[in-house]
Amino acid sequence: FIVDRVEGDSCSLHEFTVSGSTYAPMGEVYKDDKLVKCSQYDGLIELATICALCNDSSLDFNEAKGVYEKVGEATETALTCLVEKMNVFDTELKGLSRIERANACNSVVKQLMRKEFTLEFSRDRKSMSVYCTPNKPSRTAMTKMFVKGAPEGVIDRCTHIRVGSVKMPLTPGIKQKIMSVIREWGTGRDTLRCLALATHDNPPRREDMKLEDSANFVTYETNLTFVGCVEMLDPPRIGVASSIKLCRQAGIRVIMITGDNKGTAVAICRRIGIFGEDEDVTTKAFTGREFDELSPAAQRDACQNARCFARVEPSHKSKIVEFL
Repeated sequence: FIVDRVEGDSCSLHEFTVSGSTYAPMGEVYKDDKLVKCSQYDGLIELATICALCNDSSLDFNEAKGVYEKVGEATETALTCLVEKMNVFDTELKGLSRIERANACNSVVKQLMRKEFTLEFSRDRKSMSVYCTPNKPSRTAMTKMFVKGAPEGVIDRCTHIRVGSVKMPLTPGIKQKIMSVIREWGTGRDTLRCLALATHDNPPRREDMKLEDSANFVTYETNLTFVGCVEMLDPPRIGVASSIKLCRQAGIRVIMITGDNKGTAVAICRRIGIFGEDEDVTTKAFTGREFDELSPAAQRDACQNARCFARVEPSHKSKIVEFL
């Protein structure tokens, strides 16, 4: 979704759905069940630009298998595939071979901006960004940073939102509206995986940035402008729910440890049978931060009773395994 209108301390959103469930770069974009032309939305053009540039993955057509495959990380390749389906610059795609078709729309975006360097993902800020300069500098084409990451982390560092091509202040009411939609999509029937996309319209000069220490990255990814959010369906594999049922019948407690946010993690646990549909999970699901705040005795109790740990880091995994 992108922001449609702002009215006082509230906003309305443009929500879109995209067809296709493989890495094939073919699909349609719909709004209210009607086919849309993405080039008509300034917000979608900027969103696609972030998806294409804040990305180290690509698509490849495997001629031997006759299928499109990912090159790189799965979530990033899904964003690459989304850019192809959106085709925000109305690139002519007829007559292209399947190999040429794989990254045709992404290539157009990358001709406009040059990626200078990447601020790699880190678990503390739960985001990554790229520093880009225009290939043809002009009064309207400026150096920017494009950011993607966990919504709660990215949106907390946003001061503004993009409404069409206009930059407007991010008020508490607007932030609440955006986060409520993200929670709804992340914990609803489909348990969608959510990523927030943002820009830094006036980043520091490269020579003023201390890039050798990743602890500095969060200070450069501040004063951001929220552009939109993408949600993707990452369903549990077939057979997971039945396997968990067998484990429970055998007296085995199944625990899910994930980097997803807590709401999404609990929703998935309900979906696959780790939690019951209406089960109270107050003492059975913890984030890494909540786990850290417990006393050693309470941490031990949590590990003996909980079945879900979300937003965890490697240190949490080691401690949980140690207690078990």
